[in-house]
Amino acid sequence: MRLHHVNIVVPPGATATVVPFYADVLGLRGVDKPSEGVAQSGAWFDVDAASQVHVSERDGAVHPQSHFALVVDDFDGTLARLAEVGAGWEDQPPIFGGRRGFTRDPVGNRIEILERAGTLA
Repeated sequence: MRLHHVNIVVPPGATATVVPFYADVLGLRGVDKPSEGVAQSGAWFDVDAASQVHVSERDGAVHPQSHFALVVDDFDGTLARLAEVGAGWEDQPPIFGGRRGFTRDPVGNRIEILERAGTLA
């Protein structure tokens, strides 16, 4: 068994606001969505060869602690890119032998960033 994707929700029409964050800041690769069977709004991104992040447009509030986590190869570079775009950063105690913290995308979705170190290396 493996995780295929996580889905995050943005307000209707906000996909264009978050696409540069996921692509340029976090370094995820945008992929084409199927032409049938899924909403054509939103966006999909590859995290690696086996897992994705899906962005869906929906009305409604998101729980403030809801989040997903990404293990990054270049922790310091990721922090620098977050700072460049003015994304907030909540430093957290190390876990799994590496640094970590939380940020939010431009519409407020919470994302945990973990350093590829220790047991995550």
